[in-house]
Amino acid sequence: MISLFIATAATHLIALLTVKRYSVSTLFLVLASLFQTVLTGLLLLNDNGWTFNAQNACLVVSWLSNIIAICGQFRLKTLRILLSSIAIAVIGWIYFIPLPDFSKPYALYIDLHITLSIFAYSFLFVSSLVAINLALQIYRLKNNAFVSPDLSLNSLLKNEQKLFILIVIGWLFLGLSLFSGAIFIDNFFGNQMGHKIVFSILAWLLFSLLIAGRMLKGWRGKKAIKLNLFAMALLMIGFLGSYLVIDYIL
Repeated sequence: MISLFIATAATHLIALLTVKRYSVSTLFLVLASLFQTVLTGLLLLNDNGWTFNAQNACLVVSWLSNIIAICGQFRLKTLRILLSSIAIAVIGWIYFIPLPDFSKPYALYIDLHITLSIFAYSFLFVSSLVAINLALQIYRLKNNAFVSPDLSLNSLLKNEQKLFILIVIGWLFLGLSLFSGAIFIDNFFGNQMGHKIVFSILAWLLFSLLIAGRMLKGWRGKKAIKLNLFAMALLMIGFLGSYLVIDYIL
């Protein structure tokens, strides 16, 4: 297990250090994601059930975010730097400050709700990182336009289009997650995760507003980026904040 932690962190580090060489960095990001797949499976799943705490939640979202970025063929350097940096930080957190393992038995409908939630958070998390990268692109374009292909207006528009694809997919998964939770989980709004549900609904409504604004008003640029990041902040407060409270306070 120790060698797996080291291999995952090391390959992410190499992907980070070679970020200016897209092909090389992508190769090591793929390799790091393969190692992280095995690590995530070993930490999350066992014969008695699954262990889903704050650390494993971050590890799963990090793992899926890597895959989404690879499949989406994002060449955004800031995005790739953030993905590998976050993965290394999460791996270090788990290795050096591990939380106790409490397995929960498998349950089809609850597991379906959690799976939908993870997909939603992963797609929307990547969208927030892309939004940060686009904000930097816009700033650099205004101050030093067309100095490289990565800073062209055409590149900006293509990445913005990908951003909204991520938002729509994440929004759909989040809606299905909320719906499945309301249908399949008893006392969905009244348990200790009730505040998580409230934040998730608020985030879903803001993403709905953003999508509607894009379709009807052509929202883009700073307005879209700010609304995306604000909605994601609410989602993170509900998602990660809830697990941190449960794992470290309660």
